[in-house]
Amino acid sequence: MTRALAVTATAVVLALTAGTVAATAAPALTGAVTAGTADQAPVSLPTGNTLRGSGPSGFLTVDPKAPDRFSWTRYADGVTVQLPRGTYRGAVGSDVVVKTDGPTAYALYDMATGAAPVVIDVAPPLGAGAELLRAAGRTLVMATDDAAGRTSLHLVTAGGAKTVEGLPADARLVSYDLSVPDVLAVTYTATVGGAVQKRLAAVDLATGTVGDDRTVPASTADISASATHVAWSEKDAAGRLTVVTARRGETATVRTPLTGPDAVVRVDVMGDWVTYTAPGGAEARTANPLYAMTARPLAGGTPVKVMDSTRAIYGSETVQGGTLAHGEGVYRIAPGADGRPVATLRASSGEGTALGLTGQEVPATLDFRTDRPQPAMIWYLDRGNARVHVELTHKATGKRWTAPWTHPDGARRYTTSWDGRFDDHTAARNGAYTWKLIAEPLNGIGPDLVRTGTLTVASGTGPHDYSDSGAPDLLVRNASGGLSSFDFPQILGQLTDRSERTDLGGGWQTYDRLVATGDVAGTPFADVVGRDRAGVLWFYQGKGTSLARRTQVGGGWQTYDKLTAGSDLTGDGRADLVAADRAGVLWLHPATGDAARPFATRKRIGGGWQIYNKITATGNIGGGRAGDLVARDKDGVLWLYQGRGDGTFAGRTPIGGGWQQYKEIVGIGDADKDGRPDLLVDSPVLYRGQSLSFYKGTGDARAPFASRKKLWTPDTFNDQNALVF
Repeated sequence: MTRALAVTATAVVLALTAGTVAATAAPALTGAVTAGTADQAPVSLPTGNTLRGSGPSGFLTVDPKAPDRFSWTRYADGVTVQLPRGTYRGAVGSDVVVKTDGPTAYALYDMATGAAPVVIDVAPPLGAGAELLRAAGRTLVMATDDAAGRTSLHLVTAGGAKTVEGLPADARLVSYDLSVPDVLAVTYTATVGGAVQKRLAAVDLATGTVGDDRTVPASTADISASATHVAWSEKDAAGRLTVVTARRGETATVRTPLTGPDAVVRVDVMGDWVTYTAPGGAEARTANPLYAMTARPLAGGTPVKVMDSTRAIYGSETVQGGTLAHGEGVYRIAPGADGRPVATLRASSGEGTALGLTGQEVPATLDFRTDRPQPAMIWYLDRGNARVHVELTHKATGKRWTAPWTHPDGARRYTTSWDGRFDDHTAARNGAYTWKLIAEPLNGIGPDLVRTGTLTVASGTGPHDYSDSGAPDLLVRNASGGLSSFDFPQILGQLTDRSERTDLGGGWQTYDRLVATGDVAGTPFADVVGRDRAGVLWFYQGKGTSLARRTQVGGGWQTYDKLTAGSDLTGDGRADLVAADRAGVLWLHPATGDAARPFATRKRIGGGWQIYNKITATGNIGGGRAGDLVARDKDGVLWLYQGRGDGTFAGRTPIGGGWQQYKEIVGIGDADKDGRPDLLVDSPVLYRGQSLSFYKGTGDARAPFASRKKLWTPDTFNDQNALVF
């Protein structure tokens, strides 16, 4: 909630003795509040704002996207007051905020009381070039440079202006910081003992004097001072950081070497401790142990981690940053029951310090039957500095697909999609999957984000599918009678001796003819028939990734010299078997959908097929109403017979010549997921590493196959295996 400002107009002029400073009452802020307590529930930190000061009753923040938009949030009730547009500075440990009210004028607002602010014009005592360094309660710490660049420090209040005493006449200011309300740390260069040195001074603001002044290395960076100690960070010649502390007035130091990449480290003295941190870890894209705020006893001892990351620090006791336990916000740093510094959340931004997930869009089901783009899987992270990937695991087999490691986009969104192949390039099996999102925070803050879920692959089945993936497989019988199933998408890539195969058992040398029939017995899965040397036909029902025990279909099948199956010739949705006898008569054996009697009584569908030495059921390759056949004559010409859907064929059309070069012609099904069946051929091995070739189906009866694509296969495959068509 935001509170509006009430404006009054009262003028007051004060005559001051220590220098003339014009002071006028400025518009007042309504709503005086009391200080909140550390054990209160955290209030809300305005979204995206950065800490710019803190006092007992509340804290000042600015919107980084609108640098003139400042807010004051009260600890007691969480009310946020939107200040008039302008530039404000917060104080350390004070509820006074200072607004730049002109080139030399500053308005001091007491946010705790809502009293009429006082405007101080510093021009009369200091001139137009004075620079505001810090606001220490109602005291403005100002700096002026003379024509030679020599710096003087001044303390300005509504009661007057005082020049800080104790700095050399030729001092030139280098840096300054305010960790506690009453002591300002400054570094400067000056000539001391005839040599130009870099020095660190502790300025006591109550007296306006330098209370400690010492030489420090030229590499000294951040500094801090309190009533009892000074602290600073320095680098050696190799760039290694060290935090150094010393009791004021003493030369002995306590040194703490820091480990981690080079960084700008903030150092603050807090009571009997020194804290150090490299702010900005929440947005960093590299890890650094210095992103944490660490505290070490001033006298030396074991460091303790106070916060996991920091963003902005105003004094030694108020820090904007995060802890893994409580998330991002404004924290108060104070000694706990054991005396060690503890971070207490006073205002929360609602953000986690650990990497988090804010949403996801993961499809419940994936279907890889076509090559259309698959739905994207999207996860939304609460920050972009992460490295992310996803693993999908098939529950039944443990087979896995792993997305490449990458980074979220500008919207903190990680997107990936799966092409339906496992890491070994085999087709994704149907069934239940688990997914695991793993996101590593690049800043090294907090654990990896791990989320899990489930989805299902439902790609159906196909006429040559023996892996329950919807994609075709190639059945191969080796010289020892072992039958194996090879994932065909893997073959389309490149078959190797290490390629995955499924062992379907031995003893298959019993059969002089094996045929992959597709589904003829009513299950979703492809079946197999084998004819033994006595002419008995045996049926093996598919079970998805294996075959059931065989059952006898019947005898007399030695009559046929050509058998093929896999095309739905009758239009009932089941693949049928056709056979040509030695007299050239073609017979249709319609599938029944019944494993006990897989084929109905045969029907004669034509004669003259003795002119062909190979027939192959291909599925619908001509774009007609039903499955088709191709037949090769003795001259090597391949002919297309388009099915009419009633168990008969239209007149034949030639496809082309030269097909006598192939040992086998296999209707492999839709191997490239374009919705049209394809053809696989097996050649005599003319040279090493070449046996199989692939013909992509076009769906056009005038030219049903595209140009041949040769497939590389290892010699062990070529020499030892025979295809099952």
